[in-house]
Amino acid sequence: MVDAGLNVIRLNTSHGDLKDHERTVALARDVARERDTPLGVLMDLGGPKLRTGPTAGGHPINMVRGRLIRLTPETVEGDEDRLTIDYPSLLQDVRPGDPVLLDDGNIELRVERHVDKALECRIVFGGTLTPNKGVAFPASNLSTPSLTPRDLDAIAAGVRAQVDLFALSFVRSPEDLEQARAAINEAGADVPVIAKIERRQAIENLDEIVAESDGVMVARGDLGVDLPPEEVPVQQRRIIASAARNKVPVITATQMLESMVDSPRPTRAEASDVANAVWDLSDAVMLSAETAIGKYPVQAVAMMDRIIRRAEGNAPAGGYVAAPHNPGDHSYVIALASRTIVDVDPNLRAIVCFTNSGYSAFLMSKAYPGVPIYALSSDTHVLCRLSVARSVIPVPCQPVHNVEDLFEAVDEALLARGHVRPGHELLITGSLPVDLAGTTNFLKLHRVGETEAGWT
Repeated sequence: MVDAGLNVIRLNTSHGDLKDHERTVALARDVARERDTPLGVLMDLGGPKLRTGPTAGGHPINMVRGRLIRLTPETVEGDEDRLTIDYPSLLQDVRPGDPVLLDDGNIELRVERHVDKALECRIVFGGTLTPNKGVAFPASNLSTPSLTPRDLDAIAAGVRAQVDLFALSFVRSPEDLEQARAAINEAGADVPVIAKIERRQAIENLDEIVAESDGVMVARGDLGVDLPPEEVPVQQRRIIASAARNKVPVITATQMLESMVDSPRPTRAEASDVANAVWDLSDAVMLSAETAIGKYPVQAVAMMDRIIRRAEGNAPAGGYVAAPHNPGDHSYVIALASRTIVDVDPNLRAIVCFTNSGYSAFLMSKAYPGVPIYALSSDTHVLCRLSVARSVIPVPCQPVHNVEDLFEAVDEALLARGHVRPGHELLITGSLPVDLAGTTNFLKLHRVGETEAGWT
């Protein structure tokens, strides 16, 4: 999959054992070293995923439209009359008139009244329900915390394994992100947190959440349960636009090539979906079941890679609108200037960002310059985190201590990997002094292979 175009692996802690996930991180690091390429690792925290309880004898329940059924937080053997919902605050948070969706929205109930420590519900759309299926309350404001005890264990495991990014599920407010960061800090690390937008409450607090995040994910699976299907593409564009304004990466996820779970080729609609996500300015697009349980994981990655490359090579006319910048943000001013220069100079093949923290390369990606952005750093974790940034190609290099070494390191690193050839013209950005972190204060035109002696 790495050879086919995989840049980041996602560990879904809703499934599997945490020790197995730690072993997967070690495997990813081994493959990255073998291929001499940065490979990001994103640990996805499962969050408070609500589920139905057991059924009598493990048998399916026939949910008949129009019938009444009682939902209770108490553990019972579910049948056509009663069903456990594994949520202690069920009776406090859910009110008469609220809809209840079971099994990813395939079955819909409507709460009629509270009775005998249960919610009496009318079955609106029925079906066959097996044990331990997902439950959603799209119109209810649930008080469940965003971090579960298992999430805290997962954070500890992720910190031990030195993952590059965390993703927080079911975010409802900026405070959820603050709690996740506090837990990560308490575990002894400072790892960026991606906010998964998959709840109606997150849509209502979108800009505040995105501003607090280190990146966002359009988690269309659960979002499509909380919202009507026709709302999902609208909100996808809103989320991507908010990420552009706040200059953070955005990942579009779920069912992108779903048919490739069982088929070696996607549908035409799926190919269009991926291309449109690219044109809408997603930084990354994500496969899930296609590579987790699918029959054709390598083919799915290769297909995704081909669609992305084709879409990027045929961007809509008019280019991209850069996000507004804050006065005094010199790094983003440099990024906007770089985009303008490459727009008017067709000889420039790429932009090179020398970065200690990754900040300047992330900002450069949000200027959408239309050429490759080579991010050079000696910090492996910085390079791995940059794997989610649009148009950024992370390139390892040796530490440099003066400006002359910087230009030499650019040529050495890019020539060695075949990214450029002697004579190619590049735009280089970085910091002076060269070991200064957090700000970009110079840009220079550079021709590969020419010395820069005496340049200051």
